[in-house]
Parts: sequence; structure tokens; C-alpha cells
Amino acid sequence: MNLQMAVKSRAASLFYKVGGFELFCRQISRSKAFVLMYHRVLEDPRKEHIFVQPGMYVRTETFRRHMAFLKSRFHVLPLSELIARIEAGKSVGKCCAVTFDDGWLDTWTQAYPVLREFNLPCAVFMATNFIGSHRIFWPEEAAFYLQQPGVVEAGRHHRFLGPFLTQLQAKGEAGQWLDYAITELKTRAPQERAEIIDCLRDLSGAGLPGRLLMGWDEARQMRESGLVEFGAHSHNHVILDQVPLAGAEKEILQSKAEMERQLGVTPALFAYPNGNYTSDLKALLKKNGFKAAVTTRKGWFDRRVSLFEMPRIGMHEDVSRTAGLFAARIFLKWM
Repeated sequence: MNLQMAVKSRAASLFYKVGGFELFCRQISRSKAFVLMYHRVLEDPRKEHIFVQPGMYVRTETFRRHMAFLKSRFHVLPLSELIARIEAGKSVGKCCAVTFDDGWLDTWTQAYPVLREFNLPCAVFMATNFIGSHRIFWPEEAAFYLQQPGVVEAGRHHRFLGPFLTQLQAKGEAGQWLDYAITELKTRAPQERAEIIDCLRDLSGAGLPGRLLMGWDEARQMRESGLVEFGAHSHNHVILDQVPLAGAEKEILQSKAEMERQLGVTPALFAYPNGNYTSDLKALLKKNGFKAAVTTRKGWFDRRVSLFEMPRIGMHEDVSRTAGLFAARIFLKWM
């Protein structure tokens, strides 16, 4: 743990234990609501076959503590019900919703049993072309190839890869270095990013490990439980403001059509991949029948919120592993 995180952790613990905490929380939430954003829920990330970014997971035991905290203090609603309240002009005070992005297999194997245990609803935003396949998202694919023996050394002498890998030298230990590599690749144009990953794949010669995303049968069982609703997250998890508008609309429509075909439901909710959105993208979603879209921008909201740029509070292990950190992450802007 770095010094900054250690200071925040100590401050969060004091915040949680100090007298008046509950009164403070009630005041903050009296007329406002929030939405939590999760990606992966894992028993132990060190046992995963592919590098897991620190900002992408919470441990299963941590997630269980989160759900217990929410159930004891808030009205945990399906996201669609929260949106219906906003559309009707009703108060959303003391309400919250839980969401998951992407459609990871561990949403089914780890998170869903906990949600059933507490009888809490959630929304899952699916990158539909990955569901039921052995495909993985490009950040995990890039990290997997970079971890293979000899790839980095060989890549440094590669005409195309060399400049990229040289830029990433001396970025700390393996986990930090891989996290930085993914962050850097996000800044590249889609075509350049794809070419870099193609080169890494060729150098590694490694086949990807087993399935990491849920299947459609698992999604159907979750939907039939009445606890889980599904929204779209594009078809190929494309960062939509990095492609032409026609390409973005195609991604949106493909994801919508695949969910209708596989789940028998027309999705009304959307999550922007990587949180990137523009006024044109908002207009596209409205045009194609969506009611609301969530971002990665942190914050609470009241009934006056713009439904196509709803904020969410991202949760990962580093910032939420204790009750104090979790509470501070929800209630304090700087956590």
C-alpha cells in the first residue's frame, strides 16, 4: 500500500468510527441516490490465469460486506425502478442500485450467489459479442501476451512494438507495469491498438486460457430469478467516441438485437464502454429506444439527473476492502 492510500485508509477508518457518522450519512442521502459500479468479484485474484487490474475487482468476502452494508442502510432498487422514480418526479432519497459491467463469468459464480443470499437486485451490462464465447477483452488479452516468456525482450527489438515497449520500461513491478501498459493502450487509436495486440499475439504464440465471460444460459437463469436485469454495453466493447458515429450506432444496435434474440428482452439501459460519451452518443441512444445510460463519472444524484449521463461510484478492492473505506468511498468525494 502506498503512502497516499495508507493515509486515506486511516482517514476513512476515523470517518466511519467518529460520532455522528450515521447522522451525517442520513443527511447526505435524504434526497439523493447513488449507483455502484462493479466489474469482477473474485475469491483470490492471484489465482487467476490472466492479470487482473487492481481497479477491476473486489474479493467475494468484500462484496458480501458491501451488500450487508447496503441492505442495512438503503433501499436497494433495480436500476430500472430507480429510473422510473426519476421519470415520475418522485424522490430517490436513501435509494441505490448495484450494477456490473461486461458480463464476466464471476458475476454469475461469485456475485450472484451473494445477491441471492441478501435478496438484492442488480443490473448487468453486457458486451454481447463476448457472451458465450472464449473471447476476452483487449486489456486482458494484451496483458496475457505481455506476461508470456520472452515476449517483452523480443518486442523491444520489433520495428512496430519497440517504441511502445521502450516507453513502458522502468514502470515498476509486474502488476504496476501491466496496469500502466493497459492505461497507455487506451490512449491509442483503435487501429494502432489492434495492431500492437496482433504483434504481441504473434510473438507469444500462446493460446488464450478458458472462458472468462458468462454464457447466455447463465444470463437467462439470472434473469428468470427476478433479481437481475440486463442492459447493453455495446457489441464488441468499443470505446464509442473513438469510432465514427455510424460505427457507434452499429455497435449499439447489434448489442440490442443480440439481447432481444438471446434473452427475449429489449434493453432500455446502456453503459458507455470505458465511460466515454458525447452528446451525439446520447442522441443515438434516445433515437434507438433506450431510456437511460450510466457513466463512470463519480457522484450522487437526485430526481433532476440527466438520465443519459447518470453517475456511478466505482468499487474495487483497494478503496473498499473495509467497512470504513467502503463508507468513505460512497459518502466522501475525495475517496
